Amino acid sequence: MRVLAIGAHPDDLELLCAGTLAKYANQGHQVIMCHACNGNLGHFEIPRNELRDIRRQEAQNAAAVIGAESLTLDIADLDVYVERETKEKMTELIRKTKPDVIIAPSPDDYMPDHTLISRIAFDASFMATLPQLATETECHHLITPFYYMDTLAGV
Repeated sequence: MRVLAIGAHPDDLELLCAGTLAKYANQGHQVIMCHACNGNLGHFEIPRNELRDIRRQEAQNAAAVIGAESLTLDIADLDVYVERETKEKMTELIRKTKPDVIIAPSPDDYMPDHTLISRIAFDASFMATLPQLATETECHHLITPFYYMDTLAGV
């Protein structure tokens, strides 16, 4: 089975569903961890471009612990919009990875990037099945089961 976990930022998957992903990996399933945003605004002192590179390396290191693949859509933090270009990036991700299950942020989260990536991922999971929607990769013939992570706030 192929599991695609989509987080808004580097560290979201590691904080909110690492146990689930490790369990899948330990059972021999292929785990793909995609951070939609690049984490460039998550520090008070480290400059954006440097922080982006640091967070990318941290995400790759975290994925390596469980033998997962690490991907990014490289969207700047707080620069997420529900628009066609972003949905098509997410659609292409789903078509390329051809997941059997998708795990994404809760639509009821405290952080705008989380809720928007949740919406975009959900929409793209359907868009990926439409053969007339052209992307680099042909359509995924499965409306993929879709699960949400818990939130950090409001628990």
